[in-house]
Amino acid sequence: MRNTPRRRKRSIWKTIFFLVVCYPYGLFLMWRTQRWHPAVKGLVTACFVFLTVVVLSPLTSPPGRGNSGVRMVGVEKDVTVYGPELPASLDTGSANYGVVSGASAPVLADVEEIAKTYVYANDSGQYYHTSDCKYVASYSRKYELAVAYYKGYQPCAECGAPVYTPGSAQ
Repeated sequence: MRNTPRRRKRSIWKTIFFLVVCYPYGLFLMWRTQRWHPAVKGLVTACFVFLTVVVLSPLTSPPGRGNSGVRMVGVEKDVTVYGPELPASLDTGSANYGVVSGASAPVLADVEEIAKTYVYANDSGQYYHTSDCKYVASYSRKYELAVAYYKGYQPCAECGAPVYTPGSAQ
């Protein structure tokens, strides 16, 4: 059965519709079903390739660099440090011990650092554990001891997890 002019006209409009709406399928229909001149098919294909390159080329270019740059820290000439004077018994004889570049005196903190105790607890559980307990899994959350206590967890009896007493420094 031969294509009637009406069917062929419908086929042309279908191809043009898909060229506008979904051009890859439209190009497939044009090359597969239409009896257009090869130069017309090549020109239409070249136009769609050109449009694709024009639309996608800005998306593939790397972002431009701003004026943010890198700011060097510690290159200021004068630094003023405020705080209490150092005790006279402090041995500052070693070269550059605790001295900030550009400062004339060493800078030390007089607050002792307290080692924090961490425990592990599961969301669905009621106990907290040490890191080597058999009940600690990869999904267990790491808490400070006080935080685990106040979240309602209790120490595990099997691993000997530390017991928190409110008011203690742990």
